Amino acid sequence: MSEIVLSMRDVSKTYPGVKALDGFSFDCRAGEVHAILGENGSGKSTLMKIASGAIAPNGGTVEIAGRMLERADPRQALSYGLATVYQDDSLVRELTVAQNLYLATAPGEVPYRAMTAWAEEKLAPFGLGIAPKSLVGDLTPAHRQFVEIVKALLSRPRVLLLDEPTSTLDHDGVVHLSRIVRELAAEGTGIVYVSHRLPEILDLADRVTILRDGVHEGTFEVTSDTSEHELVSRMIGRDVESEYPAKPGTIVHDPVLVVNGLSGHGFDDISFVAHRGEIVGFAGAEGNGQREALRAIAGLHPSHAGTVTCLGRAVDVTEPRHALRSGVLCLSADRAGESIFPDLGVRKNMTLPRLRDFVRRGLVSSRDEQRRAEEMRDEFGVVAATLETPVSGLSGGNQQKAVLARSFRAEADAVLIDEPTQGVDAGARHDIYQAIRANLGKSGTLVINSSDAQELAGICDRVLVFSRGRIVSELTGKEVTEENIVSGFLRARDAKQASEEAPGALSQVFRTLISGSNIWWVPLVFLALLTLIVGGYAAIESKVFLRTVNIRYILLATAPAALAAMAQLHVLLVRGLDVSVGSMMSLTVVAASYMIAFQMPIPMQILGVLACLGIGLVVGLINGSLIRFANINAVITTIAMLSVLQGAALLARPIPGGMISQEFTGLMKERIGFLPASIFVLVAVAIALDFWLHRTRSGLEAKAVGFREVAAQRNGVRVNLVHVRAYVFAALMATVAGFFLGSEVGVGAPTVGANYALTSIAAAVLGGAALSGGRGSFVGALFGALFFALMVNVITLLGLSTAFGIIAGGVMTLLAIFLYSGLGELEALLLSAMRRRRVVAPAEKRAA
Repeated sequence: MSEIVLSMRDVSKTYPGVKALDGFSFDCRAGEVHAILGENGSGKSTLMKIASGAIAPNGGTVEIAGRMLERADPRQALSYGLATVYQDDSLVRELTVAQNLYLATAPGEVPYRAMTAWAEEKLAPFGLGIAPKSLVGDLTPAHRQFVEIVKALLSRPRVLLLDEPTSTLDHDGVVHLSRIVRELAAEGTGIVYVSHRLPEILDLADRVTILRDGVHEGTFEVTSDTSEHELVSRMIGRDVESEYPAKPGTIVHDPVLVVNGLSGHGFDDISFVAHRGEIVGFAGAEGNGQREALRAIAGLHPSHAGTVTCLGRAVDVTEPRHALRSGVLCLSADRAGESIFPDLGVRKNMTLPRLRDFVRRGLVSSRDEQRRAEEMRDEFGVVAATLETPVSGLSGGNQQKAVLARSFRAEADAVLIDEPTQGVDAGARHDIYQAIRANLGKSGTLVINSSDAQELAGICDRVLVFSRGRIVSELTGKEVTEENIVSGFLRARDAKQASEEAPGALSQVFRTLISGSNIWWVPLVFLALLTLIVGGYAAIESKVFLRTVNIRYILLATAPAALAAMAQLHVLLVRGLDVSVGSMMSLTVVAASYMIAFQMPIPMQILGVLACLGIGLVVGLINGSLIRFANINAVITTIAMLSVLQGAALLARPIPGGMISQEFTGLMKERIGFLPASIFVLVAVAIALDFWLHRTRSGLEAKAVGFREVAAQRNGVRVNLVHVRAYVFAALMATVAGFFLGSEVGVGAPTVGANYALTSIAAAVLGGAALSGGRGSFVGALFGALFFALMVNVITLLGLSTAFGIIAGGVMTLLAIFLYSGLGELEALLLSAMRRRRVVAPAEKRAA
């Protein structure tokens, strides 16, 4: 017997109202592939999360290579030798492939500067053709899955958990992964393999454990005599009939959906006709344009040529709502992102598009809606505790059934389905296939895109095979077999595609300028232009503006604003917000009037500075702890802290008073030439912080937490520490900003920092920060604060109303948000126009 590398004993896990695992026990040996098989909702994902340390069980033990997993900690599980490939991956889309791989390493294992070369070396043995500097978000789902696998293998694990590893892979990808799995098992790695694809389990697994409703139903050896029918019967606890419904003998040639010459990014010259009562399949290796073509027909993907008609009516494919009005509906493969309304109940998810059917005298009749939802639930076999249960709480199979019910009752003439059973167990697949064929009837047509050739062969009447964005063959009748489908796109692999030509020089330059990580300069250019425009206008209108004393005044005013903006940026990076920075500055000014007071001895002043910083440290710790450990919303927490700090400042100094030490204020205003020394210090601090953010592991972890916290946690990042650290740094920098503000006012003014809360957010956003987290620049925040200080100065010099400055600041902030967040859409639109010009121009020349 081989060594046991993973052992789970009497593991239980209960969620409110649901027992996900009930006394589950199993083990995985070194060098074996141990499959876990069960229906959706049977507890497989919970099992994987407990084994990987992502969640804690209510009872039971987990041992990895003989070592007890003491707590729910992915870092500890990884250090013991267990790695996990998650179904929804643990990658951060906004980071590069190299950065994602680097996050999976132990601190200090790989120098940051050597990250790209190291990642290229790690990717090379797998032959994936993925550049280390590629953004993960730009990769195909299949490539992302392989990056996830490479990342998991970096630690040379003793046991590897694979959760639905082939759900996004085509035939070639499955073959490639199978080869990797066999090599790992041969080297002695124990592999726990969760999949709904039964052929893979029969091909790879040595043993199979059946899980049903959280209970271990048995473990058995997989032999050459084991059949898919046997696996399904064991899994659902009963015998099943044929998986696929019978196909109609003949198809009446009555066109419903006619696509002619449809072209776009990833596909070219797509033409076909789908007839009444017919199911047409799209097949091809991943990334060959079939998904893009399917989505383009329903207005979900841009196209630049061709026509679509449905029952003789022209279909406007510029937007999904227009296509739907013409009778064309598409069900996306991205169920969570595009198909369900996660926070709504099952009833609303099934009836929302048809609410007008239940309107009585201007109001929705809940009784009629409920009755219709119950009929749909029973007809499509949706299993849910109640119809008000949030659809996100259902298994993947039941979510898909609910969406299918909605789609087939939307009165569409042509229904397009992308990956109808992705992430769905065998039992639910059977129900979905039956529902598809039963609801199609003879009234409409159906087009299916699937990466599963066996599925296409079982359900489709006709299959169109794609390669390099074109339809290269058509299979009908008895030709529709799994073997013919796979060989169809394998043999056609050398076909050419016009829309995948190398981009022109202009397109390449444009990509280089505004895509990916190169957009860091855009906020600085934007701010520079704004500063030149405002400064130039002020210089023309006022002779005082360019005098050295005025320039020095602007830079002195910039110091507290810049530090407040950089304080705010710390929390914005981790998708937080701190509206208490202004009141923290006010409290610091008041505290300084007592602890760094006029004529106080220098040693006491130093102690006063440290005491003020201590107050900032405590405030930051309280903010971070309440947000992370008490799960109180960041805005609510910091608004409450704002009130507490502002109240404390007013109690200490109801009216301004108490002079601050002149030695201290003089130090804050120290000059180098005619310029304040503080501006040089601030530039150095901003550059150093940007270096930390973009060139260190700690900074990369902060960005990862902001972009996708779950992925960061799965990579072993201590997300709670990162969040609390951000709020501590914010409070400390706000304290230092209070020192500079105190040097300006000279006395303990209790409300002097009130305006900095919103200004700090605006300046950080102007400098390139994103409210959604992960992005920003400390240098940008500095220049954003400089711009706002400039605006206040110009308004004062020109005698304009302060209302004008407030309005202008708001407009600039909104413009910055629009500009920075719209760069991706702008890039896509312009590059699409360039592609269209390359494709259309030659056609016009040929016509001439």
